[in-house]
Amino acid sequence: MKSKYFKAYELVSNEDYEKMGDAKVWEIFDSGIIEAIDTIKEHFPHGTITINNWYWGGDRNWSGLRTPHSPDYSLTSMHSYGKAVDAVFSQYTAEEVRSFIVSNQRMFSKIKGIETDINWLHIDSRSREDLKLFKH
Repeated sequence: MKSKYFKAYELVSNEDYEKMGDAKVWEIFDSGIIEAIDTIKEHFPHGTITINNWYWGGDRNWSGLRTPHSPDYSLTSMHSYGKAVDAVFSQYTAEEVRSFIVSNQRMFSKIKGIETDINWLHIDSRSREDLKLFKH
């Protein structure tokens, strides 16, 4: 599933994008996470939502997929399976977005985990029945 609003290179590192290209990135990423980030963009349309920004010369390279050469790689992380993203917003706080997701769980049924007490939004689609909030 392709995103309506995000490009494949926003979801993977520079090195991984060069190896994979667009088609493989869309194969790897969980469709629930793609659906969730698109829905978030639709409800928070102003400004930017940044996952990775290396493509434009930014320093965010590992906020989507984390492969073994990532300094933040963990075998147990949902990032390692294309089931998580970390995002920052130019016009909204992470807490505003988290609160909206928690208050509208039906709309975000694919999101199963959200980290709290951090200044970015972490969402994931880990295998659970209901939404879990957990500290970073």
